Amino acid sequence: MRFRVLVAVLALPTLALGAPKKHAPAAAPAAGEAPPPPTTKTPSPCGEKVLPLAVGNSWTYAMIPAPMPPDDQIKRISPAEVDSITITVKSIDTPKGGDTTITLEEKTSTDVTHESDPKKKLIDENTYTSTIVCNAKKFEISPESFFFAGEPGGFLGITVDSIERPKGGSWQLTNGDFGDKGWREDVHLAWTRVAKPESLAKLGSGKLELERQFTPENPEPISTKLGTYTAEKLALMTTGRVINTGAPPDAKPMEMPANWVSTFWVTPGAGIVQTLNPYAHMYQLTQVTLK
Repeated sequence: MRFRVLVAVLALPTLALGAPKKHAPAAAPAAGEAPPPPTTKTPSPCGEKVLPLAVGNSWTYAMIPAPMPPDDQIKRISPAEVDSITITVKSIDTPKGGDTTITLEEKTSTDVTHESDPKKKLIDENTYTSTIVCNAKKFEISPESFFFAGEPGGFLGITVDSIERPKGGSWQLTNGDFGDKGWREDVHLAWTRVAKPESLAKLGSGKLELERQFTPENPEPISTKLGTYTAEKLALMTTGRVINTGAPPDAKPMEMPANWVSTFWVTPGAGIVQTLNPYAHMYQLTQVTLK
């Protein structure tokens, strides 16, 4: 989740959250049909089925057209889409008696070739790490991860001093799946702006408070280059505010846009196969490596 979302001040059009999902068994392919897309039955370290986590597993997503473009207000605050993002499980640490920490490497790639010289290819690449911390009762995704809100990028121009979750967790799982009931996660993040190395300026700091309400919805078929997945649909409504530490005492926090909705499509045994974030940026799974 890039820091630029924190200073957004314009609202998206209202998006309705669906009714609680109804599970439907996946049908076996008929004679002559293409085989199902890749999944795995390898157990994950904390028993989750919705995101298979093993060292070496990877997911590559590419941007695809969203069902509806963003309105002009959102375009003005929208970050650029990346062409692709690849997420790889680099390590899994399970200390005796402690939580399991999964370290992910996330790489983004964007073609920034200038139209005046199309033969001179310029690719902007960015690599950062993120984590998932889990045990039998919790599953917490770090805010810089693509898996947190469906937006690639990590933190830009700030350092994160602390992250607290006073309520809930990123994903609430029942027998390794989402189940039918919604849940809420509260995230409090303290940050400091980073000045350029040659600058002696002391920039501001502050806090971000997020309330993230998840609602499971009915499964949907998602057609990808790998085949058609039957995916659990998960809607995420986020509210929140930015509080600047050096602001005058009577200053009000900067509220995030209303109706800030992300959508995830998740297939047990494969992971996230498609996302749509509030900027109307849509990403779909194009390559996967599963042990």
